[in-house]
Amino acid sequence: MHKIKLIVSDIDGTILNEKCECSKKLRKTFEKVQENGIKIVLATGRMFAGADPVRKDLGFDTPVICYQGAMVRQGDKILYQNAVKNELAREIIEISRTRGFHLNLYNDDKLIVEDDNKQYMKDYTSGRFATYEVTKSFDDIELHNVSKLLCITYNEDEIIHLQNILQEQFKGKLTVVRSHKYYLEFTDVNATKGNAMNFLKDMWNIKTEEIFASGDQDNDYEMLKNAGIKIAMGNASEKLKSIADYICPTVSEDGLVDAIERYILCA
Repeated sequence: MHKIKLIVSDIDGTILNEKCECSKKLRKTFEKVQENGIKIVLATGRMFAGADPVRKDLGFDTPVICYQGAMVRQGDKILYQNAVKNELAREIIEISRTRGFHLNLYNDDKLIVEDDNKQYMKDYTSGRFATYEVTKSFDDIELHNVSKLLCITYNEDEIIHLQNILQEQFKGKLTVVRSHKYYLEFTDVNATKGNAMNFLKDMWNIKTEEIFASGDQDNDYEMLKNAGIKIAMGNASEKLKSIADYICPTVSEDGLVDAIERYILCA
């Protein structure tokens, strides 16, 4: 087995549980990993402002893959970026209005909504270090570096139906993935966690076989597919589990600790 040099992991549902907490056992495991000279990178759908505090709290000194891979950023420096084309962002805005779905717009590293649904936004921002702005209309916003758009509805069947329709409609133009059973996300077709991970791999001259990747949702699929060791959480989607080398216990059972001990610390 190749020596692992890089761990790339999703945050929510993989490192953080439903209460947005990281266990003491996982924190200690991360410390051991870093003592062995292995880099750890967070890869998330969160905006940078919601992801970087997690990185700091865990003691990582690496860049963050955020917005589903649309951006790789370290501090004030953007290392890599793939924004949604403005005309495609406008199309998604109109579709969300027509179908009556709530929409989060991530424009120039700010979260903006035109429908201030208190329940949706409370649930979404809780534990994510995220603040948001409310506009009367997205039409009044000058689009600039749209990292992603996120559709929310608490009807999972509607989310699945919308995903099936829009994946076909925007094939080759946008990546349309679920990051949660109630969240459907839209990014540039080249903006995936896998592509962002490959950018860092090339920057650090790390081989695919030397990467350990872990996640729990369909938006982690490209990331796992491009890693040497593919870990799906016990609470992962069936699609992600289908390509995993190992399905570890759930996040609430410290599944990532189990996987790291199995493939890295005890290798």
